[in-house]
Amino acid sequence: MAHKLVIFLFALWILQGVMTYWQIKNYRKTLTQLKNKGKVYVGHEKGKFKAGSIVLIAVDDKDIIIDMKEMKGFTVFDRFKTRNMYIGKTVEELVGELTTIEKDTVTTKALKKAFNKALSH
Repeated sequence: MAHKLVIFLFALWILQGVMTYWQIKNYRKTLTQLKNKGKVYVGHEKGKFKAGSIVLIAVDDKDIIIDMKEMKGFTVFDRFKTRNMYIGKTVEELVGELTTIEKDTVTTKALKKAFNKALSH
């Protein structure tokens, strides 16, 4: 009986590894697609007991956001989704909006981290 449990747990561990590989592959593919569009900023916020967020923001040479993808969740099944609400804005406009937000979400925290890196360079 105990050996069946060990085999089952080992199979789950292998499955998690395969799913993690697919998620990393998706991350790299999405990042490469955005890099082909322009400069890319990356921000992430880990969720302790709630969903985390990874944002990838592509900007053109005038610092206008041309694409934005977000992976939000806490399982290996999560994939990047396009976030249209910020496309067309400048980095400066979005940073200004982020400073006025009273309640930080994991998304706004990830965006702030991405732009803190952007503005420090």
